[in-house]
Amino acid sequence: MRTYARIESRIKNVITDEFKIANRYLCSETNLREDLGLDDYDMIFLSLALEDEFEIMLNQKMDNIFEIKDLVSLVISNTSTTLALS
Repeated sequence: MRTYARIESRIKNVITDEFKIANRYLCSETNLREDLGLDDYDMIFLSLALEDEFEIMLNQKMDNIFEIKDLVSLVISNTSTTLALS
């Protein structure tokens, strides 16, 4: 589970840096649209930021991504453990 926690932490840092949202407001169940107010444009921007952060190409649209834990699963499914921990 260390890998999951580390990826989640990195995703929270991306959200904090890109959208200027305090990390203390973020948890696994934070809804990106309802709680953070992200729109379709923001979700595209977030996917690009995650691709840069994890050096991956996301092979799935963000339409089915609702919470931070969904982002973690998406990143895990698109990367190897060694890349995720780099």
